[in-house]
Amino acid sequence: MRFVLRAAVSALVLSTGSVTALALPSKQVYTPSDNFEKLSKLQALMPTSALPAPDGLQLKYVVLGIGTQNYTCLTGDENAAPGTTGATAQLYDIGTHLSTDPLARWTIPSISPLALSLSTSPIRFVQNLQSLGYEHMVGNHFFSGASPVFALDQLPSPFPTTIVAKLNETDAPTASCPGTGKEGAIKWLLLKDTKGLSQGGIDTVYRIETAGGNKPASCKGQKQTFEVKYSAQYWIFGPKSTGHDVST
Repeated sequence: MRFVLRAAVSALVLSTGSVTALALPSKQVYTPSDNFEKLSKLQALMPTSALPAPDGLQLKYVVLGIGTQNYTCLTGDENAAPGTTGATAQLYDIGTHLSTDPLARWTIPSISPLALSLSTSPIRFVQNLQSLGYEHMVGNHFFSGASPVFALDQLPSPFPTTIVAKLNETDAPTASCPGTGKEGAIKWLLLKDTKGLSQGGIDTVYRIETAGGNKPASCKGQKQTFEVKYSAQYWIFGPKSTGHDVST
């Protein structure tokens, strides 16, 4: 099962439009914190919303996603709403540092807006991540067809991976960062593996603390395919365990 899933994820990565950004690494050197006592305390600080709470689940990772929401206008009708073709993002470990940050409660809401605002300046973006202790890229988020995929492919093999479906959604809070183009923040989501296509002890993902990424109301003035920059936090859960599960 491990070999099959790893091969499947490799194929999914290579089938996306951004092969260079999403190619699997040749060397894996970073392992995030597996201190579940600290992560459980961080879980208590998870921002709440109308989404169902992660009752009975264990927080495994908290990552910052920086990337694009991808849209299409292929009908030729400028009054039609854009279609959605998924998203791509790079994922950075923020949970390890947040789990020991006494100011985490107040830091959490500021991470996504700041990261998005700095994403247009790569040097400043990297410097900011380093200054906050969030510089470790742990994986990629992309879509296979209509299915969101979270592949923590920068971690030791067999790396945690989950292919999920949307179970619930709610509008982002009105005070959320509207994005670099004032397009509005994408919705908060509850995503879960409903087909048993996970490894590494993860199967549930909350997309919260979103910034930007929303599509325009209509296709007027838009290209046939276009991207909108966004950032979000992904709080990744799985069944309770005593360590990071590397089984299928």
